[in-house]
Amino acid sequence: MEVYKSEYQTINFDENTSILSKSWTTKTDDIDEATFSAEVNKIAECAEKHNAKYILDDTRDFSFTITIELQSWVDNEVFPRFIAAGLKKYAIIVSKEFISQLSIEQTMEGKKGTQTFEVLYFDNIEEAQRWIENSLSSTANAS
Repeated sequence: MEVYKSEYQTINFDENTSILSKSWTTKTDDIDEATFSAEVNKIAECAEKHNAKYILDDTRDFSFTITIELQSWVDNEVFPRFIAAGLKKYAIIVSKEFISQLSIEQTMEGKKGTQTFEVLYFDNIEEAQRWIENSLSSTANAS
C-alpha cells in the first residue's frame, strides 16, 4: 500500500513481508538540501511507523549529489532510526547517474559505528527482491 508520495519519491509498504519499497523520481535533479533532508526524514518516519524490516530503494532516477554534510547527517540521525525500527536489509537499485550513485554509496557506507543492517547494491529490482525474499524464506523456515 502507498504510504507516502511527493514529486520526489513514492513509498509503499507491504505488511505481509515488512518491505518498505520506494522509488525516487527524475525530479531529484531539482531538489535542494533541505527538501532532500525532509524526504529522507519521510523514509525514516515510514520505516518507524511500519517497523520495516527491509527497504527496497530504487535510485535509478535519483540524480541529486548528496553532500558530505548530508552523508554525515544520514549516518548520525537517520541510520539509528532505521535500526530502532528493526531494519535488517537495505537493497539499493543503482542510479544511472555516476556521481549520484557514488554519493549514495558513500552515504550508505558511513562510519558504520552502529549500523547493524546489511546494504547491497543491485542492477535491477528482480535481483534486489530475490535477496530480500531469501531472508523472508529463511525467517519463515526458522520459525
